[in-house]
Parts: sequence; structure tokens; C-alpha cells
Amino acid sequence: MKIVFTGTESTYKSTLAKAIADEFSLNYVPEYARTYLEDIAPSTPVDPMPRQDYDRIEEGQLLSQKTNGYFTRNAPGVFDTDGTVLYIWKKDKFGETDTQLLEIPEDIIYFLCHPNVEAGPDPLRVDAERREELHAQYQAVLSALPNRIIHLNENTLEGRVAKAQQVIRGLLNDAV
Repeated sequence: MKIVFTGTESTYKSTLAKAIADEFSLNYVPEYARTYLEDIAPSTPVDPMPRQDYDRIEEGQLLSQKTNGYFTRNAPGVFDTDGTVLYIWKKDKFGETDTQLLEIPEDIIYFLCHPNVEAGPDPLRVDAERREELHAQYQAVLSALPNRIIHLNENTLEGRVAKAQQVIRGLLNDAV
């Protein structure tokens, strides 16, 4: 089972992805942007982000997906974001539409995290006040894909984890 947690910033994506990967003993693949901005190039400005840094993040994210089985049919894993995030980010910040970022394998199952939870403090967050607007973009992009989308709109992290676990158990039972 290949799962992607996606959505706007500050919606528990990373925490959910780690919890689900642990619960179901699946490989966890972190969001490359956070790795880049915290570990590789921590002095990178985030608002606005220089284009060359975005390009490095995009390249790193796509390489991480490739090396972790994202494009391999039926390779299991849990991904903390994917090309959909890059597609929306690139369109929003640089005014460019890059449909190659939406070449998504059909076996990806999306968990779209709704921004109805408080945005916690984080120096990497720049669009906390625009989460609803950006969420509508995620809904539009994902609804155009053939992939299954599960909406996580519970008001707590615990509620989202419980729903994701329930859905995944159901999918695993259906696969048997």
C-alpha cells in the first residue's frame, strides 16, 4: 500500500505519516522541503524563497520519491507529501504550471488533511492565513486525478490518526 499525506501547511501531515508508517510497519519518506530547509540549507529565506532553492527542493523531492518506490507499482510506503505539493507551490509562488509534477501512479492513496486545526508556530510556515484558499487548490488538483482520496477533517491529531488507521485497516481487509 502506497500512501501520501498531503494538504496545506500545519495540518499534521508529517506526524500522521510517521504514525501510520510505524503502525503498519511501512517505510516512511519525509518531506524533502523540510529536510532541505532545516538540515541542508538552513539559512534559506522562505518568504519569498529564491527560485534556485525551490528547484533544489523539487529535484530532491522527486529523487526521494523515485528512490523510495513511489513510481514502482505496488511498492509499499508512506510519503509525507509528493508532487501535488510541488505543483501547487510552483503555481502559487512562481506562477508556473508544471503538469509533470502530476504524473502520479494510480496506486497512490491520498489522505488530504483539512486546515481546520490550529496552525502551530514554525519558522518555515508562510501561508498559515491562506490555508483554506490553498486547501481548495489541493481539492481541485486531487479531484482531477484517478487516485482514491480520503479526507481527514477531524479536529484533533488523535481523531485523524484513528480515522487513517480505520481506513487503512479496511483497505487491507479488502485486499485479502
